[in-house]
This record gives sequence, structure tokens and C-alpha cells, in this order.
Amino acid sequence: MNEYAADQSAPLQPAADRAPLQVMHVISGLQHGGAETVLFRLATAPGSAVLHTVVSMRGEGVMGARLREAGVEVVCLDMQGWAGGARGLWRLFRLLRARRPDVVQTWMYHADLIAGLVARLAGIRAIAWGVRNSGVSLGESSRSSRIAAWACARVSGWVPGVIVACARKAADVHRAWGYRADRVLVVPNGYDLAVWHPDAAQAVELRARWGVPEGAPLLGSVARWNPLKDHRNLLAALALCTRDHPDLRCVLIGLGMSRDNAELIALARHYGLLDHLIFLGRRDDVPALMRALDIHVLSSKAEGFPNVVSEAMASGAACVVTDVGDAAEIVGEHGWVAPPGDASALAGAIAQAVAAVRAPEWPARREAARVSVEQRYSLRAMTDRYETVWRRLAADFPPPGAARPAAAAAVPPAAASVAAAPRLLFFITNSAFLVSHRLPVALAARDAGYEVHVASMGGPAVAQLEALGFTHHALPLSRTSMRPWTEARSLWAIWRLFRRVRPDLVHTVTLKSVLYGGIAARLAGVPAYVAAISGLGYVFIPGAGLRGLLRRLALILYRLALGHPNSRVIFQNTADRDVLAQAGAVRPGQAVLLRGSGVDLDRYAPAPWPPEPVTVALAARLLRDKGVGEFIEAARLSAARGDGVRWRLAGSLDLENPASVQPEELQAWQADGVVEYVGECDDVAGFYAQAHIVTLPSYREGLPKSLIEAAACGRPVVTTDVPGCRDAIEPDVSGLLVPARDGRALADAIGRLAADAALRERMGAAGRALAERDFGLDGIVQAHLAVYRELLGR
Repeated sequence: MNEYAADQSAPLQPAADRAPLQVMHVISGLQHGGAETVLFRLATAPGSAVLHTVVSMRGEGVMGARLREAGVEVVCLDMQGWAGGARGLWRLFRLLRARRPDVVQTWMYHADLIAGLVARLAGIRAIAWGVRNSGVSLGESSRSSRIAAWACARVSGWVPGVIVACARKAADVHRAWGYRADRVLVVPNGYDLAVWHPDAAQAVELRARWGVPEGAPLLGSVARWNPLKDHRNLLAALALCTRDHPDLRCVLIGLGMSRDNAELIALARHYGLLDHLIFLGRRDDVPALMRALDIHVLSSKAEGFPNVVSEAMASGAACVVTDVGDAAEIVGEHGWVAPPGDASALAGAIAQAVAAVRAPEWPARREAARVSVEQRYSLRAMTDRYETVWRRLAADFPPPGAARPAAAAAVPPAAASVAAAPRLLFFITNSAFLVSHRLPVALAARDAGYEVHVASMGGPAVAQLEALGFTHHALPLSRTSMRPWTEARSLWAIWRLFRRVRPDLVHTVTLKSVLYGGIAARLAGVPAYVAAISGLGYVFIPGAGLRGLLRRLALILYRLALGHPNSRVIFQNTADRDVLAQAGAVRPGQAVLLRGSGVDLDRYAPAPWPPEPVTVALAARLLRDKGVGEFIEAARLSAARGDGVRWRLAGSLDLENPASVQPEELQAWQADGVVEYVGECDDVAGFYAQAHIVTLPSYREGLPKSLIEAAACGRPVVTTDVPGCRDAIEPDVSGLLVPARDGRALADAIGRLAADAALRERMGAAGRALAERDFGLDGIVQAHLAVYRELLGR
């Protein structure tokens, strides 16, 4: 259940103020590996109010002794062979029945399956699975691991209360396998930066001890000998690198990375690298060794969330990684990424890293990488998120024999800021729209103490939302499907998610989300509901035939969706409000008018006017109902009469939308040369700074964000006299209105502004004043929070 994810920005109360929580960890073994390392960090983290017991299904291994030294109880089941396995299962069952822990946290496939089933048989439901494998190359794992993973997917809807994945990639892959999607959440690993840090003096000492020539690039790889780590790829790349850097050295650290590994030595001899490699084998002083490296290389063909990458960044090493698991996301702009299994590309990335560490600006880049790890992957953030997951599990699934009220008391009043935080769920079809239009509201709600969840389709924006501490739930949605069975399945999935997450308030945005979310919220008994009508959409643009039929159907669905007894409907213009009010879909007092989603007045600020020629800009999805065709028509008319205006278009195709411009049309416009197409634009403020006029010739809008951003940037606007667009300007004061679907009128209005610099300046200044008065982000955000408080009675 993703609702157990914690908000990284809201740390738990001090440990002294929290009731102890009994967590029993079950892991297949305690050798030295990523999962074992994370378990050790959690069990030994300072300031925790959790009493940990670690159960190894095999022996004590390497980490067992370290856990005991740290004061953590370790129980070994010694499940070797059929007889040992049977004895171990019985011991585990008796242990669980005797201890009755608040939560059972399992680690990796075998423990997830076996210990999870035994815990359920023992009457324990507060079970958290731990997914540590990306799953991409499961075919190269052992047969028992493949069977265990397959079986886990089949029982994931019954055994665990929550499935904690260490990486976004791992979460996506396991959902695709059939793991219960609405129970999967991502908790990235965390690191103690007091342990992982640069040390120049220690680096000099180690390099001298290893006989590394002065000034030679020193690489390192911390990875056990395993096919998935792809050391053959690493050595092939190093062989290429030694052509340009014959003094290069590489330190190999990890189980099996020693001279008694005949296969490794044969591989090194094959590539002529024996004089370039330093074999250290398994070591317990990896943090110290890491500080000596100039560059750390991850050459794997499969990973989940590779700890070693963050550890290397925190230690001051440049990072070269293969694009596996979340490795590329971890390094971000601070490292170099190569495709897995491509030695030539890996060698090229290493060469770039060598050049970078020798450049004067390297110290600043190294510090930026370390800060990135500290901000995203601190040990405190990880332990807080796990503890909140466990506390919610303990409260929702009390131990056998305890009543639910007593279990709820497991979260004491002092921890109420975590346990009793109102649960806010944003439901939106496309997560990218939340990032672009509602993210400040979500962040403000988080900072105000709400536990924020987002339900949507998948997509690139999901990673950004999860990095901000929000819990994401993937839903089977289609933005454009009209197939009854597909839509019924989507509505069922939404209802089921609402029933499981139990949000206190659901906030829906965009047409399909409003309609389906409102119906599902009523059926699921969600206490409070907010619908944001950011425009009634394509079907409410005047027209007959199929569009008229869809409009009537939409009004029926609006009446169902907006009938929640404790709800508010946020409109961005009065025309949309009046349409739904006249149709009986909105009750008196239910409507709230907020002018748009707000604009950051500091980010979107007036810039100096660019040099001529006069430039007109349109930033929008390339849809016909955005007036893109009229924009092209106006550009052609303007060129034909010699206005000397430069026409620039920014935006992306949306081929799932029936109104999308087709790729061949876009190519034809570019070939004509009347418009300059710049592609999708991430810096709209910069795009507007290069323009003298901004336009949006749309057919209908809610309150177009592009126009209020243009006003904030101090640019005059030419837009259409339709609902939403006319609400974003002061006609003849901050901009000009033209009829919809009229390219000639658009060309004439832009020509008028192009010929009058003084008028452009007056209208630009008036637009900025309008933005400051009506569209400021802070006011819009606070108005949303006021709606939430009113509905929740807070």
C-alpha cells in the first residue's frame, strides 16, 4: 500500500518521544551485499525508536557479527537442506508466534515469499517486502530465485501490506511482472556522509602504498565477482583506455576480486591488464579505499539501486556508470553514462571522466556531486521513511490479539505529526501535468503537514515526484480511449486504489480524472473531494454530430462526479462555471473561482526587450484546438505582405490526442520557412524573453498558463475571444482579442503591435501589473489550502 510512504521533508519526532516499535527483519543470508548493507544501516541508525531483530535464514555470514557488535539481536535458522529447511520454518513460525512483532520486514525474493507466508500463518499481517533486484536480468539468476520471484508476484496481493522497492526501475519492472501495483513504493537507499567523504591525505597514502605513479589516473570498481557485474565489459573498456593512458591503474574490490580467482586473472591476462590492476578482494574498509580513487566505474548489466554509485559520489570520486537500474538517475548531471555491455562506449565515458578530473573546475563539480547525494539520499531520510512505513503498517494491522484502537496507540500523541497527517491524493491522468501546473500546491500541502500521494499513468515525471517525497500510484489509464471495457477497468482500478489508500481528500485535475475520480470517490466513501476544472475540454468547443453527443454524455458524467456531498469544484473562468451550473452539475456554494494555477513572479519576470526583428512566440502543445493552424496561416500572411515579423513556435506533438498536428504537417511548415520551430521548451521564461509578442489563438481554455506567464514576463498578448483566453488578459490594456479560427485577424493584430513599440511597452507593463495583482503563485496556493482546510474541518 503506497499510503505508507513517508514525506522526506517532515522528519519524525525525536526518538525519546516515540513509542518503541518491534520490527523483525528476515533475510536469506547475511553475507556482504547491497541488501545486507542497507539492513545494517537501518538496524544501527542513531536516533531510532525501533527495536530491531534480524533473522537470517542461513548463517551469520559477514554482517551478522557486525550487527551483534552494534547491539542488534541476530537469530540464525541454518536452513540448509530439506531437513534444515523444515526445522528452520518451524523455528521461524514459533519465533513469530512468541515475539508477535509489530512489523515483519523481509528482504529479497526467498525471504519475501517464505517468511511472508510463515508470518501470515502466524497471524501477522503487518508485512513489508523488500525488493532489492532490478529484475532486468533475472534470467541470469539462479533457478530458485526465478521461481521465488514468480511466486511472489502471484501472492503479492495477499501476503504483504506494502512492497518496498529500492529503485524506481525495480518498481516498474516488478509491477510489470504482476506484483500488486498499488502496494509498491520506492524508498531509495540512504548513506551516512560522516562515513563517505573525501580525504586527500589518505588518498596520497593509499596511492603510494599501491605504487600508483604520480599523476596517473586511478580508477576503481567495487563489485563482487558475478556475471551481472560484467567485469569482462570493464576490462575490455580499460584495455581501450590504456592506449591513451598507459599509466592508468584500476583497483578491484569485492568478493572474488583477488589473484586466486583463476577466471579473473585469465581475463586480465587476455586484455593485457595485469600490470594495470590492483586486486584487493573483499574488504571491510571500503569507505577509506574509495577516497583514493579519481574515478569509480560501474560496469554492470543489471542493478536495482547501486549503493556504490552514491558512495563513490559522496567520497569525491567521479562516477562512470552503465545505464542500469537507477544508476543514471543517481549520477544525473554529475557523472557519465554508457549503455550496458558496450565496452567502446564505456571507454569513451571513462576518457571523458579522466579529462574532467584533471580540469581546474573539478573541485567544484566534485562538491556539487556530494551535495546531490546529501540532499537526495541521506541516511536520515531513508530511516525516517522506513520507520513511517512500519508505523503505518503497525497501526493498520495490529498484532494478533490487539484491538485496532490499541494498535493505533502504537503511534503516540508525540508522533501525531506523522501518524495523523491528513492524506491528500492528487489524481491526474498525466503526471507531467501535475509537475507543470500543480506542483507548487502539492509542495505547499506537503509542507503544511499533509501526506501527499499522486495517482496517474506512468511517465518520466514520476521520478521527479518520487524524488520530492511524494508517493506515486501507477494506474491503467488512457487519455484518449473510448472503449467501454478499457474505461470500466480504469474506473475499477481507481475505486480499488481509493479503497486501499483511504485518502482523507482526493484532488482531481483534468477532464477524465475529474469524471472518473469523482465517481470513484463517491463509491469508495472518500470523505472529501476537490475537482479542478482547468477547462471543459475539446467536447465543449461548439460543434454538432459526435462532439454534441459526447458533450451530452460528459454533462451526465459531470453530474455524477460532482455530486459528492462534501466537495468543492475549482473553476478558472466564469464561463465554464456557468455551463455546469446551468446543467445542474454544480450546486450553489460548491463552486470556487481561482484564476489559474498561479505563476512564480520571480522566475517569470520582465526581461529587456530583445533586438529586432519583432518576434512573436507561441508555446503550446501542437494541437489544432490550440490554434496552431491559425498561427501558421497568420505567419504566411505576414510574410506575404512583408511585415518583417519573426514567428517562433515551441511545443511537442501529442499523437494520442485526436486534435494533434501530424509529423508530416510539422515537417512541411518547417520546410516552408515561415515559422521557426524550436521543439519542446523547458525554459518558457527564456523563450518569452526572446519575444516581443506572445500569442495563443486557442478555441477554448480554462485559464491558459502560457498567457499568465507571458503577462508576468511583461509581454503583450494576442489571444482569442473565447472562455479562458479572454479571462487571462485585460482587453486593449494588456493585450488584444481576435475571433477564434481567424488567421487573418490574428495576423492583423500582431501586425498592429509589431508596428508600435510604444504600445507593446504599455501593454507589457500592464500585463505584469495584472499578473502581480491576480496571478501570483502564493495567493493561488494559499487559496487551495484554504479549500482543503474547509472540507476537512481543520
